[in-house]
Amino acid sequence: MKNLASKMKLSQIVFIISLFTTIYWLVAFNTNVYRYAFTGVIFDMTSFLLMISLYTLPFLIIALLFRLKQRTPKLHYASLGLLLFMLILIFTVYQ
Repeated sequence: MKNLASKMKLSQIVFIISLFTTIYWLVAFNTNVYRYAFTGVIFDMTSFLLMISLYTLPFLIIALLFRLKQRTPKLHYASLGLLLFMLILIFTVYQ
């Protein structure tokens, strides 16, 4: 039972990180983050870390899917879908 609880906790953490990453990039692409100096500084300080998470998290989620096989929590699929949706938007709409 403890193993199942730790898998659910991990899937919730991955989902929250991917949701935060998706919301961050949607806000950053749809608003002028350099309108105020403070928001520009925050964006510049956090954009590199969130860009790394945007590109590496899908690979980590796919590795988790292969590792867990049939016992994969559904939140992993939702996280992967969010991140792939955001990557598709970045490479098509926001070019």
